[in-house]
Amino acid sequence: MNNTKPNNLPVGSFEFADISEREYRSMQIDRIEGIMAYCSLNRHQLAKLSGISKTALYNKLDRDGNAGFSQLELFRIAKALDLSVVYLLPLSQTERDRVKGPPVPASSIRFVDEMLGAEAADIEFLHGIHKLFQQYMKQRKS
Repeated sequence: MNNTKPNNLPVGSFEFADISEREYRSMQIDRIEGIMAYCSLNRHQLAKLSGISKTALYNKLDRDGNAGFSQLELFRIAKALDLSVVYLLPLSQTERDRVKGPPVPASSIRFVDEMLGAEAADIEFLHGIHKLFQQYMKQRKS
């Protein structure tokens, strides 16, 4: 296994290194239930929209159970909610320390989804604008 960093990409430790699979599973349930609440969906409605059986979905959202979501089930949920599957993944410790809710306000999820699918040049351009805006705001405060 090659442990070198490609192109000097800064890497840290795995963001979930200090948690158990059960804790990770609980964090994923929190994310899915949070999105369900935002969308005003109950478990039965999500099961119907995603094509996951009601029994299976209830088992996977049971914090005391052991059933976990497969990648295909996460895909089905994301597709049913018209979201990137990224939003169904748990927050890292850094994200949890930084914010008390989702890393992006729910009203901005669609925009972020569009950016995830944008051309690399467009993303770089927008990143440059964002950096300039941050510099402007920093200078304005001083």
